[in-house]
Amino acid sequence: MSATFGRVAVLGLGLIGGSLMHAVRQSGLDVVGYDIDPATAAAASASGYPVTPTDAAAVHGADLVVLAMPLPQVPDALRSLAPHLAPGALLTDVGTLKQPVHAAVREIVPHARFVGGHPLAGTEESGWGATDPLLFRDAPWTLTIEPETDLDAWLAVADLVCDLGAKPVPATAAEQDTAVAHVIGLPHVLAEVLALTGLAGGPLGLSLAAGSYRSGSRVARTRPDLVATWCDGNAALVQALDDVIGRLSGAREQLAANGSMYELAAAGHDARVNWEHRRFAPVELRAGVEELCDHGRNGGWITAVLRDDDGVRLLGMRPPS
Repeated sequence: MSATFGRVAVLGLGLIGGSLMHAVRQSGLDVVGYDIDPATAAAASASGYPVTPTDAAAVHGADLVVLAMPLPQVPDALRSLAPHLAPGALLTDVGTLKQPVHAAVREIVPHARFVGGHPLAGTEESGWGATDPLLFRDAPWTLTIEPETDLDAWLAVADLVCDLGAKPVPATAAEQDTAVAHVIGLPHVLAEVLALTGLAGGPLGLSLAAGSYRSGSRVARTRPDLVATWCDGNAALVQALDDVIGRLSGAREQLAANGSMYELAAAGHDARVNWEHRRFAPVELRAGVEELCDHGRNGGWITAVLRDDDGVRLLGMRPPS
């Protein structure tokens, strides 16, 4: 168990923040929460968790402060808690997009020790009632690292993420936002469109809709305001959509010319199967910004942060070169 943090404050107790509160407590650390919504705060308190009436009370004396509110609320939250942060406290977050959060931190609390975070472990459900202490097990968890990042702070957060059973993936904010445009933003856009096009099949089509429609449109059940915060303002999503539109146009032309979908189906099948069967090999890393960025860029993650008399060693996994 990581001994770096004596007290963790989680601000925002929805699916991710609430699940993190559960998981942090199970790891043996002291954790306290706060939520702007009285009903959510009351639900967490009724579950036996310490919930404070103000964000100032939550962050008082906390070694790690986790911003787990929706992205539009982050700037106001930073302004509110800034005067109350303990000296040397670390800040992290759990939002999907990292560049907007980095910009807000630089503007509002420029001297904060900040490590952007993004656990890729959500579901289409939301709220305290959907929380799960095991939500992060084996889940990738982006931890942003930039030239100006406090390396000790990054290692401390990575150590905790490992303790929670997740996989810390080092990446710059820009690289992470580009990647999630393709694997989060785009799937949500496609799911919304599929849910709508299903209506075009009329009552008969909807009565015949089964596994393919259900699986493909599943995440369209996600709260629309959350989907918007994951997509809006991410220029990389426009490029991802351009790629999809090009592929769909090609498929349409094939069908219009009485061609076959076999080539597209085979390529998609191979891509999915190859993703499922990727292999990884253990590596040992030096705790440096460039080496960590290269590790994440090449599909790797951290498995352990080891400290001894010789300094810090990082163990990880990544695809063999």
